[in-house]
Amino acid sequence: MNDNTVSTFELGDALATRFGNTLTGVFVPGSKIALSAYRHVKWNSRDVPSETAGQDPVLIYLAQETTLFDEPVLRSLLAESNITFATLQELGQRAPRAEYLRISHMYRSVVRASLERLEHAKKSPEVQMDEERQQRISETVIVFYAAECLWHLFEILYMQQSQLIVPQLLDWARFYAPQIEDRATDFLLMAEEASENDDYWNVLKSLVMVGALDVTRAILRQNRKASQPAFKAAELILASMPVYKEGFPLKKFNSQWEHWHVDAERKIRANTFGSEPELEQILQLVTGSNEHWDAGIKESNEWYEFLPGYLLYTKPTCKPFELKIAAANWLNRWTLLRPNSQLNNMSRMISQLMEHDLRLFIYDTQRINDTNWLTTHMIDLIYHSGELKGYFEQNNIDLPALRHSMIYEYGSYLMSTRSLWQLGIDYLDCCKQEGKAAMELLLPRISLRSDRHALKLMSVARKRGLIDVEQEICKVLSRQSFDDERYGNALEWGIRSKDVLLVTGIADFILKNYSQTGNMLCPDVIVHIKSRMFISPRLVFLSKYFEFYELYRNRDFLAAVELLVNLLNSKITPDYFWPSLLIDTVPLLESKDPKIFSNETVAILHHLETELVPIIERNTDKLGNKNAETVFKDYRAENIDEILNILRLACARNLARSLVIENTSPES
Repeated sequence: MNDNTVSTFELGDALATRFGNTLTGVFVPGSKIALSAYRHVKWNSRDVPSETAGQDPVLIYLAQETTLFDEPVLRSLLAESNITFATLQELGQRAPRAEYLRISHMYRSVVRASLERLEHAKKSPEVQMDEERQQRISETVIVFYAAECLWHLFEILYMQQSQLIVPQLLDWARFYAPQIEDRATDFLLMAEEASENDDYWNVLKSLVMVGALDVTRAILRQNRKASQPAFKAAELILASMPVYKEGFPLKKFNSQWEHWHVDAERKIRANTFGSEPELEQILQLVTGSNEHWDAGIKESNEWYEFLPGYLLYTKPTCKPFELKIAAANWLNRWTLLRPNSQLNNMSRMISQLMEHDLRLFIYDTQRINDTNWLTTHMIDLIYHSGELKGYFEQNNIDLPALRHSMIYEYGSYLMSTRSLWQLGIDYLDCCKQEGKAAMELLLPRISLRSDRHALKLMSVARKRGLIDVEQEICKVLSRQSFDDERYGNALEWGIRSKDVLLVTGIADFILKNYSQTGNMLCPDVIVHIKSRMFISPRLVFLSKYFEFYELYRNRDFLAAVELLVNLLNSKITPDYFWPSLLIDTVPLLESKDPKIFSNETVAILHHLETELVPIIERNTDKLGNKNAETVFKDYRAENIDEILNILRLACARNLARSLVIENTSPES
């Protein structure tokens, strides 16, 4: 890689520009890097604030690698391949070979359907107007076209376990290079007029080289000279060419094929086609003439384009193990004839498959820009089918570990993507403890769109025994609800999170708000807390105080007094709430019909002097008189001094009344 291929960028803000666009970065959840500007400090310079510190804001930029799956059209590929993956896990490693081949077909059909959707999307008006998206779709088509092509070839060579591979290779080559047959279709529609076309013979030669003899014969029969002896002789040679079929005795076929081959060469040497040199060249190709094939190779686009056709005419019974040598020789031949051509990634990987270099092939599949979609699913299929177990053992490759690693990485990628996390779960489930640990880290980092979405995440965590994850999600929901001023929701999620500090903080907020405004927030939630209040002492206090609040509203004064005195004695009253709690006693103390007896009145006065007054004094020393007054206030009084005076006077009056009543004997 040279300097011209390295992407460069800069942070376009004043602070970055001032220090020469030097960057610092840190990884953040979701496969992102947080970048910001900084001043480079060397060993001989002091790390002190610059002279312009604080003048410009520090901007943080989140950089994230874009992937092909950012394209919405591809989401269906991920979902459908996930279903196929789950089906394969259910099959296990002891299913019939036909089942694994069916799974392979399913994966390829998923890719093919996605390619069709991409081509359709590319032609839509909205994409035509979006140049960036159009480019992204074009790149995606190239990647998954290569993925399907490679998977198809892998399936032919390693999954089907057929000894008859030449016909399948012919279909494979023609399927991924359809331009020649498309042109041939035009010629068939043109009938006799096609023979007048300038490309007529070139197209026929190409058809022969890709092994499409049936189409070649059909076009030749439409030629205006088809009734001439040379054309009839050519038709006889092409029609009589032996075609090997599975189960046919190999020795007998080789004898027939050799006889046909010798007869065809004899007719060519006898100058049977001397009047039609172009027709003779076609027959030279059919008989495997190296001179004519070399000329055709120079016109080919890819090294493998004409290899299956050449095998059809020279080694029609080629076995998979023989293909290794044949492919290596053909590639060398193509390289010598086209010294200026270079293999692209796909061509190189096709060579690796044909030459049985699976180690290098697997390495190169991981470099395809598909976020390891191809490698993960192919390795998983290899692992379950067991077809290549011997190869991996001979090459000291730990197949189970490789599969585990690929599935883990792919599942983690899906989990870190906002809309794909559910798909990632199925993959990480296959990774046992490592997958469970990854889910424990990644589930809480998923952006929560709604309570329903959160419940789905919590259900996933609960099924897998991830209690900490469930609680962490509850914490996030609690904080979000609190920020949205939905305090009842915040308290409910906080209780479910079992986070003492979080619940205490929310309860404090509700109590402080009540002491300042007289408005009790989320009463419908508080009334249903019941036994769950014991998660936090502050929540116990809030729940019990609300119970007093309700008793007082319902004018059940005796029960309210009893509960209020218990709260005063409970030792769980927060400092800031002492004024409000004590001032709640004033209406009961000032009642003409005493509700609080002398002992309880003395207890109230005792708490006033031993609890509230010392707290006030400590805060006065710390904050000063004016600030202390703002800390201790209640919506029913202006300042703390007024609260103290009201309470002392109310206690004195009620104590006098209660003593008189308690010490007065009833009349006989």
